[in-house]
Amino acid sequence: MAMDASLTMCKSVTSPPIPRVNSGNAPMFSSFLGRNLPKLRYPGLFLGKSRVIRSSQCTFMVGSRINFPRQKAQSTQVRCKSSRCGGALGAKCRAEKILVANRGEIAVRVIRTAHEMGIPCVAVYSTIDKDALHVKLADESVCIGEAPSSQSYLLIPNVLSAAISRNCTMLHPGYGFLAENAVFVEMCRDHRINFIGPNPDSIRVMGDKSTARETMKNAGVPTVPGSDGLLQSTEEAIKLAHEIGFPVMIKATAGGGGRGMRLAKEPDEFVKLLQQAKSEAAAAFGNDGVYLEKYIQNPRHIEFQVICLCYKFPPLCGLESLLRM
Repeated sequence: MAMDASLTMCKSVTSPPIPRVNSGNAPMFSSFLGRNLPKLRYPGLFLGKSRVIRSSQCTFMVGSRINFPRQKAQSTQVRCKSSRCGGALGAKCRAEKILVANRGEIAVRVIRTAHEMGIPCVAVYSTIDKDALHVKLADESVCIGEAPSSQSYLLIPNVLSAAISRNCTMLHPGYGFLAENAVFVEMCRDHRINFIGPNPDSIRVMGDKSTARETMKNAGVPTVPGSDGLLQSTEEAIKLAHEIGFPVMIKATAGGGGRGMRLAKEPDEFVKLLQQAKSEAAAAFGNDGVYLEKYIQNPRHIEFQVICLCYKFPPLCGLESLLRM
């Protein structure tokens, strides 16, 4: 049995219409964003010559219609719990399915965005999260273990089994948990599941904070004074803390979102805070490795976001203009 669908795109009452290509000329981003920006053209992104956005199995054409290629209809199709599933595109890509390997706010955001794109989602949850919002929003849900993260969200065999048993083609890790686990990414690839995130080599270089610090030092980038690698013992940590000078920051190498991080202002509180940081890191990330850095008061936080397009699109030009927006 074959399926060939061609659906009309729904217009959103809250979002501006997608610009169309007229007479072979790509619309300007300056007019689309409604800002007084330099007139830059971005052919191939979703405008211009290619006029196509491709996922692994679906093709989205620029214009007023969305076309899906012929494919065999699956014997079991997932039905959305919400009639709003399909979102602004007004279509459903049943060839794709995302397993969201996280919980809480980030899982909710991923599921809502996927539904806007017409992609069904599978939620995973621990026994304590069975009534959580992300479970209710997902098209399917799978219990992967007990309440502790080490027995559920950090348990790779259970997460992968959930993805495989529900025929998921993609996996979104959110942040924390397994999001920066290079071995997990490789296992997803081995099971032909597309991991939505960096490749394993990038994670090994930059995902682990202690390794990222060493990578930057080797590249000649100035870093905050701190320990060389992970702390191996409490005695070493005390000695280094006095050499660096208080106050010092104790940081989890696998940390994120402030977890596994403690500020030690005085020597008397250092050992207790060190143990707290290690215990929290082990519970949250399955890795209790920590390192030290000098605490910088009132720093200027500068953050860079790097845009990378897969699917062989031409590189973005004039990126510095967008970063100044």
